[in-house]
Amino acid sequence: MGDMPIPLVIVMVIAVVALLIFQRLKMKQGIAQNADKNFGAVAERLGMRVEEGDPNTNLLYFMEKMGSYERVLRATGKPYGHVATLKVIDSVKKQDFAAFRRVTKSYGCFLQLKLQQQVAPFEVILRNPNQYIIPTEDMAERTDVRESPSGNAAIDAQFIIRAADPRIAAALTPALQILSQQLFVHLAGEGDELWINVTRMGLGYFAHSIEEYMLAIETAACAIEGQPLPARIAIPAPSKALGQ
Repeated sequence: MGDMPIPLVIVMVIAVVALLIFQRLKMKQGIAQNADKNFGAVAERLGMRVEEGDPNTNLLYFMEKMGSYERVLRATGKPYGHVATLKVIDSVKKQDFAAFRRVTKSYGCFLQLKLQQQVAPFEVILRNPNQYIIPTEDMAERTDVRESPSGNAAIDAQFIIRAADPRIAAALTPALQILSQQLFVHLAGEGDELWINVTRMGLGYFAHSIEEYMLAIETAACAIEGQPLPARIAIPAPSKALGQ
């Protein structure tokens, strides 16, 4: 900007500052309008208790912070009967050395559920996911987990089911019917645990429909265990404290 008139430079600086202020105000307004996506509000609706982290953290506006930091959100409970845990991990560690800076980032979001019996490894993703919210597959390289059709034409057209025991595919059909309207799907299981692994880009979609994901993973658990499938739980009204 060596030859740019000083008044024009000032106008540009003011415009940039005004844009930043406007963006901050819009974000603050958006967070206020989506208070039901706060971690504490989500946990309350699911019948969970926040055990770690700030309950006012908004999952829809979950972004990296400046500098080095570490935050962990964790809630547990029994929304339908099985022990479930919702956990979000996010951290950035910056180390300055003489000639370079090392930046280490960690992120993870998991909805986990404990089974009452063992299950052979399996993983389910959308057959044609949105290119911006492709899940990070946990078992893509495993030779013991192979694509297994469910026998339901609509489900097999929409989802890729990989399983060590092909019988699992049919059992997962009711759960996948619940997830059939979602743009992000990653359901997996092994041993005594089922989980939904949510990428950073998928977190907003997950936050919008978390009750559906919870119902789906519980339905998968009941089907695998041979138990009656769960009925949808009633969503309690948010408390005044969380709604403020």
